[in-house]
Amino acid sequence: MNTTTNAPSNNAGKTPSRLFKLSGMVSPGDKRHQIILATPEGPDFDEKYLPPNSVAVTINNPAPSHVIYVPQFSDTVVGRSSRYNPSSDCDGNFMSYKFQPNNNCYAYACNIASNSFPQPGRISGNQITAATLNGPDIQNFAAQDGLLAVGNNLDNLKAFSMTRMTGKDASMLDGHYVALMISPAGDNNWPGDYHWARCDDNVDFNTWSQKDGSDQVTNFDFAGNPITNPVTANWTVNQGPVQPDSSQPDYNPDDMVAVYTFYCFMFVPNAGVNVL
Repeated sequence: MNTTTNAPSNNAGKTPSRLFKLSGMVSPGDKRHQIILATPEGPDFDEKYLPPNSVAVTINNPAPSHVIYVPQFSDTVVGRSSRYNPSSDCDGNFMSYKFQPNNNCYAYACNIASNSFPQPGRISGNQITAATLNGPDIQNFAAQDGLLAVGNNLDNLKAFSMTRMTGKDASMLDGHYVALMISPAGDNNWPGDYHWARCDDNVDFNTWSQKDGSDQVTNFDFAGNPITNPVTANWTVNQGPVQPDSSQPDYNPDDMVAVYTFYCFMFVPNAGVNVL
C-alpha cells in the first residue's frame, strides 16, 4: 500500500491505469468540467460536452494573462440556510441527479451551487496549478472570493464568532464556517487535491457535513464517522491500485492512499461571496 507524500513522483511522465477520485479539483478525465481555452465556437471546443453556458474569465495568476471559458450547466443558486438539509439546500442542486455532478466540495462549503465545479479564486482571476495547490494559496484564493480567515483551531473559531454576532445569540451569525483540508501532490502520480467541510451548527460547532466531489452530501467523514470536528475527522481515501497491469512499465499493484490534512477554518459571510 502506498501513501501520498510530498516527495516527487517516482512514476513521472507515466499515466496511471485509472483516474484518481478528486474532491475539489477537476479530474483530467472529467471532460464535462474542463476549462475551454477557445471561444465556444472555436476549434478547441468539443460539442460533445457542450454546456448550456460558458463563462469567460480572465486569468492573471499565473501569468501571462489569458482568457478561459468555464462550463456552467445551470444558473447559480445561493443557499438560504447552512443547516444540514441536503434535499432542499440550494433548491436541491447538491442532490439532484441533474445538478449534483456539477457542484463540488467548494460549492457546498460556500452554500453556492454554481453548477460549474467551482474552484477557489477562479472567478477572481486565479487558476490553481501544482505550485499553488497548498494550504496558504488555496486559503488566499478563497479569501479573494470573499471568505474570511479564522484560524487553525476551534478556539480561534469560537473567538472569531464573537466578532460576527448580529445579536446576543451566536446562532444569529451572518454566515457560517468551513474547514479546508489539503492533500499535496505525491508519489504514484497523485496530482494533489483539496477538500472542504461545512459547519451546520453555529452554536456548538460540532456538526459538520461535506460533499466529496460529484458525490452526494453527507455528514460523515471518509471513514463513515459523524463529523464533529474537521481537525480530527478521517480524511483518508483509498484510491485503489496504481497500476495493476503487469505488462505496463509502471506496474504497481499496491493500493494508493491519499491523505487530506486539515489546514484552517474560514468564515463564509451570507453576502459578498462569489464563486465559479
